[in-house]
Amino acid sequence: MSSAASSVDQNYGAGHKRGISETSPTRPSTREGIKQPELTAAGGYKNVRQSLRSLPQAPNSSPPAPVLKAYQSHPCGLGPTEPPKYHYDGPAYSSPAGASQLGRANSTMLGRTGSVTPMTSGAQRHKHTSSSPHAPNLTSPELNTLKNSSTSHLRTLSKFAQDGSSEEFPITSPAVAGLSGRRQLKRTDSTRATKSSGTASSARGSAWLESTWMEKQRQFLQAYEYLCHIGEAKEWIEDIIHQQLPPIVQLEEALRNGVTLAEIVQAFYPDQPIRIFRNPKLQFRHSDNIALFFNFLAEMELPELFRFELIDLYEKKNIPKVIYCIHALSWLLFRKGIVDFRIGNLVGQLEFEHHELEAMQKGLDKAGISMPSFSGMGASFGAEPEPEPVPEPEPVETEEERIARELGEHKFTMVDLQSQIRGAVIRMSLGDTMQGLWDAEEKLVDLQSIIRAKWAREIAEYRSSMKLFAIDLQSAARGFLARSRQRDKEEWWRGREYEVVTLQSLVRARKARVETQHLKIRARREDSGVRFLQAAIRGALHRRIVDDQLVETRAASATVSGLQAAIRGMLRRRSIQDEQYNVQQAQKAITILQAAARAANQRQNLKQQAKALARAQNAIVTLQAAARAANQRQRLAQQARALEDQNESLGSLQSLSRATLVRKRLQMTRNELSVQNKPITTILAIVRGNRVRQGMLWVQCSLSNAEHDIVAFQAAARGCSLRRRHMTDLQALKRNVPEILSLQAHLRGRILRQLQVGLREDLWSNVSEIIELQALSRALLIRSDVGYLLSQLEDEEISIAEFQAAIRGKQVREKFAEKQRFFKANMEKVVKVQSFIRGKIQGEAYKSLTSGTNPPVGTVKGFVHLLNDSDFDFDEEVEFERLRKTVVQHVRQNEMADQYITQLDIKIALLVKNKITLDEVVKHQKHFGGDAGSLLTNTEISKDPFDLKALNKNSRRKLEHYQELFFILQTQPQYLARLFKRIREQATAEKECERVKHLMMGLFGYAQKRREEYYLVKLITRSMKEEIDNCAAIQDYLRGNFFWAKLFGAYIKSPRDRKYMRDVLSPVVKDSIIDNPELDLESDPMQIYLSAIENEQLRTGQRSQRSPDIPREQAIRDPETKRTFITHLQDLRDIADHFFAALEDSSQRMPFGVRYVAQQMFQNLISRFQHEEQGYILQIVGHWVWKAYLQPALTEPEKFGVIDRGLSQEHKKNVREVSKVVGQVAAGRLFGGENVFLQPLNSYVGESIERLGETWGGLIDVANAETHFDIDEFNDLYSRTKPTLYIKMADIFAIHHLVAADASYICPTRDDILQEVIRELGSVKNNENELMNVSKSEISLTLNPKLHEAEDPDADVKALLMETKRCILYVIRVQSGGDLMEIMVKPITMEDEDRWEALVRDELSVGSHKRGAYAEAATITDIASMSYAELKRTALENILHLEQYGRLTRHNHYQDLLNAIAVDIRTKHRRRVQRHKELETVTLTLARLRDQATYLEQQLKTYNDYIEQAMVTLQNKKGKKRFLMPFTKQWDHERELQRSGRVPKFGSFKYSAQDLANRGILVSWHGYSERQWDKIDLTISSNEVGVFSIEGSNGPIAMPGASAQIPLDDLLQAQFNSTQFLEFFPDCKVRVNVNLFLHLIMRKFYKDKDS
Repeated sequence: MSSAASSVDQNYGAGHKRGISETSPTRPSTREGIKQPELTAAGGYKNVRQSLRSLPQAPNSSPPAPVLKAYQSHPCGLGPTEPPKYHYDGPAYSSPAGASQLGRANSTMLGRTGSVTPMTSGAQRHKHTSSSPHAPNLTSPELNTLKNSSTSHLRTLSKFAQDGSSEEFPITSPAVAGLSGRRQLKRTDSTRATKSSGTASSARGSAWLESTWMEKQRQFLQAYEYLCHIGEAKEWIEDIIHQQLPPIVQLEEALRNGVTLAEIVQAFYPDQPIRIFRNPKLQFRHSDNIALFFNFLAEMELPELFRFELIDLYEKKNIPKVIYCIHALSWLLFRKGIVDFRIGNLVGQLEFEHHELEAMQKGLDKAGISMPSFSGMGASFGAEPEPEPVPEPEPVETEEERIARELGEHKFTMVDLQSQIRGAVIRMSLGDTMQGLWDAEEKLVDLQSIIRAKWAREIAEYRSSMKLFAIDLQSAARGFLARSRQRDKEEWWRGREYEVVTLQSLVRARKARVETQHLKIRARREDSGVRFLQAAIRGALHRRIVDDQLVETRAASATVSGLQAAIRGMLRRRSIQDEQYNVQQAQKAITILQAAARAANQRQNLKQQAKALARAQNAIVTLQAAARAANQRQRLAQQARALEDQNESLGSLQSLSRATLVRKRLQMTRNELSVQNKPITTILAIVRGNRVRQGMLWVQCSLSNAEHDIVAFQAAARGCSLRRRHMTDLQALKRNVPEILSLQAHLRGRILRQLQVGLREDLWSNVSEIIELQALSRALLIRSDVGYLLSQLEDEEISIAEFQAAIRGKQVREKFAEKQRFFKANMEKVVKVQSFIRGKIQGEAYKSLTSGTNPPVGTVKGFVHLLNDSDFDFDEEVEFERLRKTVVQHVRQNEMADQYITQLDIKIALLVKNKITLDEVVKHQKHFGGDAGSLLTNTEISKDPFDLKALNKNSRRKLEHYQELFFILQTQPQYLARLFKRIREQATAEKECERVKHLMMGLFGYAQKRREEYYLVKLITRSMKEEIDNCAAIQDYLRGNFFWAKLFGAYIKSPRDRKYMRDVLSPVVKDSIIDNPELDLESDPMQIYLSAIENEQLRTGQRSQRSPDIPREQAIRDPETKRTFITHLQDLRDIADHFFAALEDSSQRMPFGVRYVAQQMFQNLISRFQHEEQGYILQIVGHWVWKAYLQPALTEPEKFGVIDRGLSQEHKKNVREVSKVVGQVAAGRLFGGENVFLQPLNSYVGESIERLGETWGGLIDVANAETHFDIDEFNDLYSRTKPTLYIKMADIFAIHHLVAADASYICPTRDDILQEVIRELGSVKNNENELMNVSKSEISLTLNPKLHEAEDPDADVKALLMETKRCILYVIRVQSGGDLMEIMVKPITMEDEDRWEALVRDELSVGSHKRGAYAEAATITDIASMSYAELKRTALENILHLEQYGRLTRHNHYQDLLNAIAVDIRTKHRRRVQRHKELETVTLTLARLRDQATYLEQQLKTYNDYIEQAMVTLQNKKGKKRFLMPFTKQWDHERELQRSGRVPKFGSFKYSAQDLANRGILVSWHGYSERQWDKIDLTISSNEVGVFSIEGSNGPIAMPGASAQIPLDDLLQAQFNSTQFLEFFPDCKVRVNVNLFLHLIMRKFYKDKDS
């Protein structure tokens, strides 16, 4: 063993690598389950020679002498110190003798570190291997026991044993080295063995065993061959770069970094420095290594067919193509002479473990790629086949060769022993290592914890700092960008302000001129008629006004009288007010007049006094004299004193005097200033006033000076007068004393009674105060009594208290027991009452939540659970999404089936009329969509097209661009609106319009979800606006045939619209028309007249006396006809009135989409045609609703689900009459000459027009689409789930082609975002070729809004509000309070913390399945990791931020936040209701589609049965017997068939191969040259409908393997797929032209035999 080992060490690496076996990576040992570590000896020997294993020599035979032939020198030859390499040309499964074999054997032994079996069976295994390397043979009795096995191969062995074809079935394959019982996967003998070895092989095994090689491993055949090809590439690369590569099974992963490929390039350019990136950390530069190899391939001019792409290798998309490229490169280099050795062929010469083959086969199956053909590659590059080596004479065996041979014979024993020794040594070292690790376990754990903690801290700090930096940077960038955009926009508009103003002025002027001109033209055109009409209208209106006034005056005479009285009173009051005003205006003059009157009165009084004084003149004179004397003296004295005191006054008086003189002097100036009369008059008036005032002042001073004398005189005069009157009164009283006494008595009584009444009134007016006073008095008296009583009871207070407590306790217990008995007796009622009360309280709380303005905290807290997403909500969403997918799929399937059946129906109709032949019908039946039977099958929608293995990077990028394209087309309707306009302008064919309509409906998911419905409605309205703006007059719009109307027609075919139609029209159609068999609404008098004559003849059995040949005017005069005609019109009016009533009642329930489109139509028409009346525009809109929405359902109710069965002809006629009347009303016109006999209904039509106008007005009164669908332009930006689109690849390419064809019209600007996407997508044809293998059915695309330019300016505020609401929900669930502010400032207790921890544990823990409120919010706050104090602090900070933004205010205690939560609760409820409705709608849609599919299946089955029967009939049709030329090939063939009794049921035809080739049917026959074709015959026969047999024969002898059964369906399918050629006979391939061969089949088997 030592010598062998040394020999092995010395000769390591000698010999070629072919035939050297490969070992798998280290496997776990079977002892104690301990995993063996990899050996690292000699610099990591694991990666040195693990790729190839040597095959053991053939058993029971001595190895033949090997022929050693050195390799020719390579371009980069071997050094002088390297050992020579030899090529072994002996048997493929024999080990060459000598040191090279030992070297390879020992290399295998050193690589098998894990192939150690338990030591308990070592002796037995050693003994077996020493005697024979094979397992014992299986005998026939043992194989007979396998006949009941579940494995087919074992049952086959049993059959062979029973046949007795071989006595024994020896399994002669040797065991794998180191694995007892494991057989090597190899042939029993070499196909290249010598004659002697072949004889030995036949002695060892049977021919059956050789032919069934790899049968046991058939399922891994592809993997085995692929691994062999990898081994071939591995050997060639090692020979080029002179380095060892990893094992075969690891070579795919080793090639990914491109280092090996770059080393190949370096080997051919040793003088050029090439930078190769080997470090694993530079993986982003590994593509440069592969790029070097790509450049080398280009320099070598390797055809593109053999090259691979970057992702094929770097992302492991297609590794077999990389190996294929290496093979092709080796042959190319060999052909060019750059290398002088070929790549080897190791197929059948290598062996692999079962798990390696299984893993490789699974990888190939999972990749789903086609395996390239490695065979014949040398011929593709023009290389000649490798010549067989000439065997050399067998040398004489030397002593060294004998020793080497004997060592080779005992190789398995040595390998097994070495493996066991290595396993023991490794297990011992592993045990020591594990023991050391266990001893240091605690230190290792501590070290790992410290390292992990440090890394975690560093990562957290780094993330935090980067996050803050990113936030600051983003904020600054957003602010700068926003300011820049705003500034640029302002500057742009400011710079174009003058142009904008000018343009606006020109537009307004143009518009005004156009409107004026239009009005002038219309007025000029209808001038005379308008004048006459206006005169008639004015006269009629005036007469009506006069009549109305007369009638109203008569009916309101009493009211008019009262009104007149009120008017007179008002006029009187107004005159009084005028008089008062005049008096006020003349107040100054009145004052003067009154002063004059008072002066006259005063003078009269003075005159009377003067007369009285004259009578007492003497006395008065005397008195006056005395008085004057006294007064004079007194005055003189007073004047003397006054002069002294009034010195200043005298100065003033002098000044006044001087002023008077000055005024006199200025008189002349006044005269001269007469021109200034008015100012001077004013000044004079002022001066006169001053003078009058001075005079009055002087009079007053004089009177005040003589006041004492005057007063004394007046007193004396009054005293005298009073005494005289008093004397007169006394005398009168004395004369009437009794009367006076009586009067006094009455007066005293009267006064007393008045005093009593006043006192009583005072008492009644103060009753409450008096009662209060009395109560207080009584209370005072009672308190005094009580106080006295309490003072007496004070001593017994304790005893009294105990007695009272006992009494109260007994009363309470008795009441409680009574209540308890009552409750027990009425427990059910109590529970119901409690439930009712709780329900009422809950209902009121919910009502306040839903309809109240400011719901309290408790109410919001009680309904927080409504925001949680339950499992039921999730299941409903999943179910709705599944049903929506199914609906989309069913719609497309039904559309395809309908198209197919329609075309098939046309083909059958043409066939019946002999316009086409049956083969054309059969072609259509087989070709349309592939298989007609699969049109209605429910295939699965591809979940994610990006998961497909055949999809490369470029294809994924294309699909991403398609997602962006469809998102833009959905959310920005202006593009498709322009496309629709373009379609109308180009007068596109109706069939093409239908196709575009189906594409658009598929693009919007057939409006199954509210998002898609919202965008579809917006698209329809936008397209409508584009068309309206393009119309010059309203008549152009009315005459237009717009594409959006067709799209609207497809939109209203939903179950929601069908249900509405059924609710509105079913009572009209079913109750009024269908259920009334006697109803007849015929309005033609002639038809009524003829029906009356017919009925009369049927009733009497005699010819009627009335003539049927009379005009309508005479027919209407017939009494019976007239009565019937009037009855019909009355019924017609009643049914129309019924329809209008139903429409009025249900107009508010009409689907939102129809109402919104009508509203937008009204608004757009009003804004475009402002000179038109709104009533006329509303009438146009209403007529459109009738024509586009209601009329189709009324005229064809069975198609819209209004009724469940079809209408009879009589019913259809009645429906048409009703539709005619309703349509006339909707059009707003009376019946004219075209319907002269319906003119009696014009009065009703006029009333109904006004009535229907009110209905149209209420119909368009609807909220905007954003409010109804709860969607805005930013909805897709912050939505949790992205929109999905289910669409076929063919539809994707069709939409792309449609948009790209008119891209310049749809996107006028080059920098438009849609233009960019179209440019990135490229050509439609290229995309079809690239993505043709993605999916045949629908795929699911997730529409990504990343190209959406709009950004929500309030996104941060909304996110903050969402996070705040989420925090507040948990805060109010932990703490309670009157309002939110009270809760936020309330201190936190330990109970609050406990409640919060329980809440976190129940709802926010990791394992919890509950989905709380706002769980979908994309917030960065982890609530579950917070304490309650942190949660409350976070919520309060957010509230303060929101208050700064103006969203909240503390003045209402932050009630706005609770209102927002209440709105979310209401919205959540509405969403649940809406989802339930959507689910019902989708379910109804699916049911309708399934019914339609059932109907289509039945119709399809009928057509297929008809075609099948026609084929059978035609194929069975004999016709006249054809005349065959005697002694021809066909004549002999038929006679031979008749003699043998093998005449086919449907005929048989025999042709020579040369004849078929001349006709162009036969293209090639593998293995037979064209010179042999005239000796070979082909027989085509049919014994079964639609199945044809083809047999080849060489004269009368049938050719083996030249037989095939060909179904007609396969031929038609190949023709549909545009397959030009087909191959039959797998052993000897025959290639035929599909079209010509199918033509021959149809002409011979499906034509009349006469033809």
